[in-house]
Parts: sequence; C-alpha cells; structure tokens
Amino acid sequence: MKILHIIRDKGHELAISTALAQATLGGQGIAQEVAILLIHDAVLTNSDTLKGLKVFALKDDVEARGVGARCNVPLLDYKGMLGLVFESDRVITW
Repeated sequence: MKILHIIRDKGHELAISTALAQATLGGQGIAQEVAILLIHDAVLTNSDTLKGLKVFALKDDVEARGVGARCNVPLLDYKGMLGLVFESDRVITW
C-alpha cells in the first residue's frame, strides 16, 4: 500500500511521527510505502527530521520562499504532484 502525507505547516510533529511510524510498520512485514510531500510553509522543514522516508517538495513553494539552495529533496511541479497523489492508495493532508 502506498501512503502519501501532504504536509502544509513547518515542523508538523504529528504528521512526521505518523509517517515515520507507518514506515516502520513496513519493516515488520506490513507492505506499505510511505512518502511525504511538503507544500506551503512545510518546505521550510529541516529534511534531516524526515530520514528514512521518501520526501518531495512542491517546486513553486520552495521558490516562493527562497529556499531552493537549501532544499535537498526532489522538487515536483504541479503535474508531478498530481501524479504522486494518483499513484497513492491513501492520501493524508495535514
């Protein structure tokens, strides 16, 4: 099962801990793939806190906040974002 967490706010602790817990279940024989998409102010989140997860950021939000040089996760345009949403079995927006 593919689970996508779309996070809108910087450092959203509950969203991050939930995604990490779900990814850990994958290591216990429960087949699931967890990804995070950072949008809005969440693109300011320190990506070191998201280790072990597939993390993406929305390119327009990264550029709007002037953090492109510090962003070390793959950037998606809106078409890429929609592709990620539609390939996921569950989408959770925080």
